Amino acid sequence: MTDLFTAAYAEVQAAAPYIQQALASPFAQQVSLQRFGGAAAPFRALIGQVEDQSTDAPGVVEPGISSRSVTVVLPPDAPVADVGFIVTLADGQVLVPVAVALNPAGLDLLWVVRMAALVERTRVSLLTFTLAGQGMTQDRHGNPIPVPGVPLPVSARLVATADPKLRDEVGADSAEVVLVGRWGTLTAPQARPPGVSWGSTSPLTLDGQPGVLSIALAYPDSDLAQEAQFGARFLARWRAT
Repeated sequence: MTDLFTAAYAEVQAAAPYIQQALASPFAQQVSLQRFGGAAAPFRALIGQVEDQSTDAPGVVEPGISSRSVTVVLPPDAPVADVGFIVTLADGQVLVPVAVALNPAGLDLLWVVRMAALVERTRVSLLTFTLAGQGMTQDRHGNPIPVPGVPLPVSARLVATADPKLRDEVGADSAEVVLVGRWGTLTAPQARPPGVSWGSTSPLTLDGQPGVLSIALAYPDSDLAQEAQFGARFLARWRAT
């Protein structure tokens, strides 16, 4: 039995040169792969046909992703074992993974990744929170006063929701808008910024109306991969001023 497995392994390994040839062929294209927080690197990739409403792709209600997915084949040295990256095609289209990358049989011959086009559907807003200053200083009369707060600008994608359950969870009244947010942008998602906690506030203008956004609750994804790829999710209240 051991000899049988050894022979089968050798047969599969013999396919490695053909995989390399396919990735070097005109059927493949040069792409740019970037892990969040890292530099982009060039790789050759085989891009499959677009499949509409694939069962592996998220639905159209998911934030910022197309429901049309493709299969992408990448070389074994591509850093795609974990989510948290984007692939930019030669025509500028950006793809994001919608499923964990597969290393067939664990043989490190290639990566097979299910991906979908990135489509920014959500509004990206620049929020500015004020972090508490550290220590004490003196006013012009020599009296001790706290060090002034430090502004912290951070991007977030915000979508209004009328879900009564979410409104109840954050205690919103009729004059407040409840927002579902994700930290960062689709190409640079973030975890909750250090120093920003539930109750932190930021000025925010919506449709020309000045107001104040207040962070209300964490709203974590059930799938940690979703959070790693698209940023930590939260709930907030907004009130006009």
